[in-house]
Amino acid sequence: MLKNLPREVLNLWNNWEIRGMVLLSLLLQTILIIFGPLRKTIARVWIRILVWSAYLSADMVATVALGNLARSQGDSSGDGSKKANNSIQAFWAPFLLLHLGGPDKITAYSIEDNELWLRHLLGLVVQVVVAFYVFSRSWGSGILQFIGIPMFIAGFIKYSERTWVLWSSCSKSLRNSSLSGFRSSYDRTRNLESDQQREYLRQAYTFFHISKFTMQDLAPPYWALLASHLRFSKIPADSAFKVLEVELGLIYDMLYTKAPLIYCRFGIILRCISFLLSFTAFIIFQVKIEKHAYSSIDVAITYLLLAASVFLELYAFLCLVLSDRTMIWLLDKGGNALTGAIYSRLRKLTTSKQWSRCISQYNLISSSIGDKQLQCLKLVGIDEMMRQMHVNRKGLNGGLEKFIFEHLLKKAEKMKENYNLFDTKLRSKIIGQRGDGVLERERVLDDASNYVSRSKCLSEYMMYLLVIRPNMLSKGFGDEEYLNTLIRDLRGEDISQSYKRAPRYDDAEFQREWTDNFSTVFGGSVLARQLLESISESKKRWEMIEEVWMEMLTHAAAHCPWKEHAHALRRGGELLTHVSFLMLHLGLSQQYEYKSSNEPAYKYYSEVSIPKTFLECIGRWILHFFKFQNKTINRIISI
Repeated sequence: MLKNLPREVLNLWNNWEIRGMVLLSLLLQTILIIFGPLRKTIARVWIRILVWSAYLSADMVATVALGNLARSQGDSSGDGSKKANNSIQAFWAPFLLLHLGGPDKITAYSIEDNELWLRHLLGLVVQVVVAFYVFSRSWGSGILQFIGIPMFIAGFIKYSERTWVLWSSCSKSLRNSSLSGFRSSYDRTRNLESDQQREYLRQAYTFFHISKFTMQDLAPPYWALLASHLRFSKIPADSAFKVLEVELGLIYDMLYTKAPLIYCRFGIILRCISFLLSFTAFIIFQVKIEKHAYSSIDVAITYLLLAASVFLELYAFLCLVLSDRTMIWLLDKGGNALTGAIYSRLRKLTTSKQWSRCISQYNLISSSIGDKQLQCLKLVGIDEMMRQMHVNRKGLNGGLEKFIFEHLLKKAEKMKENYNLFDTKLRSKIIGQRGDGVLERERVLDDASNYVSRSKCLSEYMMYLLVIRPNMLSKGFGDEEYLNTLIRDLRGEDISQSYKRAPRYDDAEFQREWTDNFSTVFGGSVLARQLLESISESKKRWEMIEEVWMEMLTHAAAHCPWKEHAHALRRGGELLTHVSFLMLHLGLSQQYEYKSSNEPAYKYYSEVSIPKTFLECIGRWILHFFKFQNKTINRIISI
């Protein structure tokens, strides 16, 4: 096909094929470096599309460029200038290994990429062999090849780092985690810091250990949830959400960045080696290479690649210094005036924003009107994109934060009443309430203002989850046919007609399902009438409606799979994720077990005032639980 093109076009293609691929690879890396970290703080579709496109294209472009370099080095014929150009272009092979290693701030686009670490290991072996082939074919007597050696080592380190991080972040590796870090961090953070930002970091790192453990669907021992509740329940509402921000930022770094490696001693050593190698190659190329022996364009591209590699290392070092992990390390290891001053100055250079702080809203009325104008999208089968067009976002305000936290705190305190902490039936009832708890309390089922605003916000957010993120709700909501039917019914379309047009109209099972849905949708009008009749005061009515939506939100948070929360972190975060972690830290979780720990539970009750009878109840439970562990029993008895 290319042979039919004019000679000028063919010459342009032959001269710029490799150059263009290398520059494109560098451009994609730049996009990932700049926009990769933004996806956790900006919930915009264009950010996700841009990062997704760059992430998928970066490896492919670098691989194709390496293949073209290998093919070009296979032809050793030609004049001296062509051999010189081939030689300097072969020098680009190590830089492509650097690009395949990727930036520190995004190693995986989704958590599924971590499971493909074995594929990346195979890619590491293949691409290193190809790069070595390109490098060896161009070997000569000049100094250029010797400059390529440090860059080849740096590229191999970068690519190896990425493969190791993907392996360490896969589910199998994370499931080997333990709660030892939670114990040690819990003990170190007993004394409060005077600086609020410091306290946020310390507490977030403490709760991060139990969150990392629980997100792998592992059941923590009950003492861990108990200790978490005692500590988290004393945090003010506004501070609780800030602690969660930092904590979820640490989880994001663990799943999607090179944090598992670069925050350890071995990772820091590799950082120093890579920087020294890149900087050395840049200086030697500047001083020793005779630029007139090569094409000026190739020399300019080489300078650009070298400068970019040095900048990449400097940027990675800057991110390392200004990261939350470094701040936490300074707080743990420091304590003197010098480290305090260093911390204060570094903290001013960082941003405290860890997620978008936006709540997505989906309004059925506006979507019903808008869909009539966008039927063309439905005709081509992209209903989801059509639904996305009706999503709006509003900022999370302090009033809603306080309401959510206080609501969950009341639920947690309710489980402590009458010493029912270990009553699994009561726990299931409290966590499983979907608005019926409020209605039962107000006896509505027996026979504005800020409340209106919060109720509307929560209701439209729940509708957004139902329509756009059904996988974050209970099992079964993600079915597309069911979802389309439910949306149509909620919009007030003729249900009887849709029922008769259904393909399974004569199926008895379908008729039973339809009857249940019919009663659910039209039961709303009955409930609304009861609300108007039983509660005459408007403020009281809206207050109850607000709590009903809050119970629906907590029910959804309790049943959302942890995997969906991990996905939400790369989309700017979700309010549902924050509610789920609030429930976890307040002890509102059914994911626990009464074993797997030698930690005496009474140890954590020294932080709060608890009735004597309650302590006796706890003591009896401990003695019963550890009856086969003589050493622990003797220690309890001695106390």
